[in-house]
Amino acid sequence: MKFLKLLPQKDYILIPDTIWDGFSAEPVRGLAVHISRGIITGLTPVAEFMGAGTDTGIDTEPGGFTGEVIPLPGITLMPGLIDCHVHFSMNSENLFQAIDDWANDPAGVNAKCRQYALAYLENGVLSVRDGSDRMNIGLRVRNAIMEGQYPGPVVTATGRAIYRKGCYGNFLGPGVASVEEALTQIDSFAGEGIDQLKVVVSGLVSFKEFGSIGAQQFTVTELSAIVNRAHSLGLRVMAHVSSAIAVETAVKAGVDSIEHGYFLETRQLKLMAQQKTAWIPTLAPLGNLAAGGIVPYDGADLSVISKSVAIQLARVREAHAMGVTIGVGTDAGANHVPHGSSYYDELHYYSVAGLDNYAILSMATRISAQILGRDNISGIIAPGSKPYLIGVSGNPMKSLEVLKKPALAVLPVSGLSPFTP
Repeated sequence: MKFLKLLPQKDYILIPDTIWDGFSAEPVRGLAVHISRGIITGLTPVAEFMGAGTDTGIDTEPGGFTGEVIPLPGITLMPGLIDCHVHFSMNSENLFQAIDDWANDPAGVNAKCRQYALAYLENGVLSVRDGSDRMNIGLRVRNAIMEGQYPGPVVTATGRAIYRKGCYGNFLGPGVASVEEALTQIDSFAGEGIDQLKVVVSGLVSFKEFGSIGAQQFTVTELSAIVNRAHSLGLRVMAHVSSAIAVETAVKAGVDSIEHGYFLETRQLKLMAQQKTAWIPTLAPLGNLAAGGIVPYDGADLSVISKSVAIQLARVREAHAMGVTIGVGTDAGANHVPHGSSYYDELHYYSVAGLDNYAILSMATRISAQILGRDNISGIIAPGSKPYLIGVSGNPMKSLEVLKKPALAVLPVSGLSPFTP
């Protein structure tokens, strides 16, 4: 992996073999990307840039741009990948050990987070959303990267989550006993600088009993109050939720995205399409266990896990056909879902579900950027967006395999915060 660091005081012209801009049906040849002061200003035909005209079928700006010319032979340039659901606080191996480390080995946790941040970049994942932990580790990682302490992706941080005491979620936040307490916590979390709010609506998917989900934690009325307070503060709401009834509760309450959503049904998908509620299906946590024949703990039933994955794949296919907004999230940090490298696993499961490469790549870039509210800076190659880009050796529309080992990551960096992987 080569890192191309773009300084804000300089202008650049990138000339790859082909460009996929996040919209087009196929990568396009013969275009140069113009970047000025850390912002993409246009796409110009290389022939025109060199003094001759050509027709690419894509809107371009006139020539006359000056800057450092950087040829990228053999490269398809495309928007950086986006992971809508990760946990920097988790180690992909043992949640209980990770929680113990939070208290007893904070230096080790910080070192691992630095490794995870770099792993995302090395795998072409240039933007992530952290899904909460009670120690604010994800929020601290965002701040460390922004301050230039170490390189990493753009992090959308939820800080600590809202969950009802006595139910699932005690490692995600301090917990609440009432909606009034939840509203007070939201105000406090907003003051800490979170980007979005995470709320836990249901428990976990059982690996022992097919279709069993932990208790629902809030009613529609209660959750609506939580969502409304978050929205009043300019915070989108991601909801940890599975089961048909819990998903329906979350959608009716106005959450912005459904995280996981196992065992939802056609009724909920129709409602999500109508309400424009996004869905992050997180296929890798169960899919990797099923694919590897891994029994994660004593008493877990591999056939239950495999059957749950099959149902989720079918629902993803149905949701896509119905026009539900689907983003890509790995739940990285969960058991056998390593940071960065598991991203390709997630995309592979979308292929298994029957989605074509154009749909998958759109979800991995442009659509996920919209879900995170980052579409003004990432997810596309177009005037006005920032150059968070990756280069791959081959055509991703023909094979997603080229995403496994990106050749290049292009990142705008601050002159005050040098990028030193």
